[in-house]
Amino acid sequence: MKKSNVIAIGVLVLAGLISTRNLYTTLYPQHVININGNTLNLGQVYSQNLLSTVTITADGATLLTVTSPLTTIVKQLTMELKHDVNKGNRELVNGEKVQLATAYFNTNIAIRLSTVVTYNSRHYKAISMPLEAVTVNYTAKDELHFNDIIELAQRYQNKTQQTFNNNYNFID
Repeated sequence: MKKSNVIAIGVLVLAGLISTRNLYTTLYPQHVININGNTLNLGQVYSQNLLSTVTITADGATLLTVTSPLTTIVKQLTMELKHDVNKGNRELVNGEKVQLATAYFNTNIAIRLSTVVTYNSRHYKAISMPLEAVTVNYTAKDELHFNDIIELAQRYQNKTQQTFNNNYNFID
């Protein structure tokens, strides 16, 4: 055989191997996550759900917990804070009513924001992976307004959604 025929056959074999690999990864995706130091191959992912929780604590006591899908966590948190403001206003006998924009915590608080993604895949029926978790502490001097908490949750939601879309979204 001529040298050019050998090179042509080699190129065709290499192209065939690359095509076979691409076909295999299309038919059998290798979506990999890491949970507690263990690398898990999910295979094809059928569904994925993000569930977020916002917890506000003061002196070890939980003041507020809101759990919702990531896309609605800010809306749910806002509704819960408005409910608390309205409840506080009903308890006021006289005086100026508090608004969501003017309400604030006058104690040391910690706000924990966390999100877990649950996958239903070829190799796992329902497996959950912590995606993001952030704890922010404030002192009474900060006079953290409720609107500031909503803004913090909005920034967290945007950042977490971007992280998920860039690294852990396995469904196109």
